[in-house]
Amino acid sequence: MGISPQAVSRWETGVTSPDISALPVLAGLFGITVDELLGVNDKEKLKEISSVIAAAEAKIDKNITEEPIIKLREALKKYPNNDRLLTCLMYALYAASEDDELCREFDSEIVSIYARIQKYSTDNYCRNESLRLLFRHYCDTNRFAEAKQLTESMAGIETCYEVNIYWALDNKERPAYLKKRISDDLRDLLWSVWAYSVHAELDENEKQKLDTLRADIEEKVKNSIDLN
Repeated sequence: MGISPQAVSRWETGVTSPDISALPVLAGLFGITVDELLGVNDKEKLKEISSVIAAAEAKIDKNITEEPIIKLREALKKYPNNDRLLTCLMYALYAASEDDELCREFDSEIVSIYARIQKYSTDNYCRNESLRLLFRHYCDTNRFAEAKQLTESMAGIETCYEVNIYWALDNKERPAYLKKRISDDLRDLLWSVWAYSVHAELDENEKQKLDTLRADIEEKVKNSIDLN
């Protein structure tokens, strides 16, 4: 590695410390990662990160956001470049932003996390989720021009996982997958009918017809297919 015995001696006596740029070279000599060289156990690391994220998401689902934000920030001090933790923190900040004061407070952080993930991350989930969250944040803060601009980076429905995974499944896997698709599509359809009834200029009779339609669709699908 081109390091002199004198340099090593100074490390051993605490006079100086090794240059951090030497770590990748040293790890390469042993055929391991820098994390392994520094004693970081990848399985334990992933387990810890997954645990933090799962706990945070469970709290957020119950509209508890302050604690998850604190826990995620603590985890990021230990793993500052973990894209999943960053994305989860962005989700927690977005969820907390239903409060107008917190929305203003967290705005720049939400935008900066998005920029960081888009610039450095190779994790498609994190890139897509951060894009979705920023889009919703812009919509919630009436920045519709910026929101529409973001849609240019969004993939079309024909390229998404939910549409395409069917073709890679075997015959035994497909029924369970299709039931989930039907359940998800039913939820989306019912929501769309409801949203149309809210935003369209309809009289009370027309709104009642749509409410009846929603109930009929839901009943007929659930009576025909066991979606549990």
